[in-house]
Amino acid sequence: MDRFYIITFRNILMEPEIGFMNQLTTKNVLTDLRFAAKHNFDWFEIDLDWKQNFNLKPETIRQIKKIAEESDVRLIVHAASPLPISTIIPEVRKAVFLNLKKAIALAQKVGADRLTIHPGFREMPGPAAKLSYKSLIKNLREVVRIGKQHNVTVCLENFNNNPFFLCFELEDFLRVLNSVRGLKATFDVGHANTTKTKPHNYFRVVKNFVMNMHVHDNNGMADEHKGIGEGNINFNKLFSECKNANYLGPFILEVFPYKNILRSRKLLLDLWNKA
Repeated sequence: MDRFYIITFRNILMEPEIGFMNQLTTKNVLTDLRFAAKHNFDWFEIDLDWKQNFNLKPETIRQIKKIAEESDVRLIVHAASPLPISTIIPEVRKAVFLNLKKAIALAQKVGADRLTIHPGFREMPGPAAKLSYKSLIKNLREVVRIGKQHNVTVCLENFNNNPFFLCFELEDFLRVLNSVRGLKATFDVGHANTTKTKPHNYFRVVKNFVMNMHVHDNNGMADEHKGIGEGNINFNKLFSECKNANYLGPFILEVFPYKNILRSRKLLLDLWNKA
């Protein structure tokens, strides 16, 4: 069946599109993608945090694209999390952009239309954090421009609560999103749960930017990447907000290992149908 008709049919039924992230256990993108295909997942996010994904061989890239196309699994690329995209140091900025250009080029090669990036860190404490945000916005404008040249939309991910991180509180995240034309969001549910704003309220404010959602659970105190139902996130309220916003996915399960992915998908669908 043509993808257009599949998407239209799913929209009518309000069915969520679910995927998962590269696994900590296998650290093998092809193994994980084949698992996604075998179990009929809709999406798969390639995480460039793992060393073996830094420089994928042309043959591996060809296989990724082939498996994804044949199994109708859509792809997302996740740039390396430690990249200090907000840096104010010119030499570091040059290295960051070299890495991000590679990530964007990879997304284009495998047929992914969106790239997740983290917002970076405070290089100086206190009031000087304003410099980090100013630099972040400037750098993101350039990244979005490069992404547009490759037909890749850049999605900024909200961080978890940490005094050294940027864009974990809703106000800061929203300010950056509003400051960069064309920038979209990867909304991380677990990260939001560690802040002062509940995930469903957080999503309600940024919903118009969201093109991707990372789903995992925690107790609100730390970024634990637990399976759905193992923490205190109110997924009923979150999924109700998603339905109200007509956001049907992707919902990327960021849990490990495989058995927890399958378990969390089942729980996600159960909670979605009750929301």
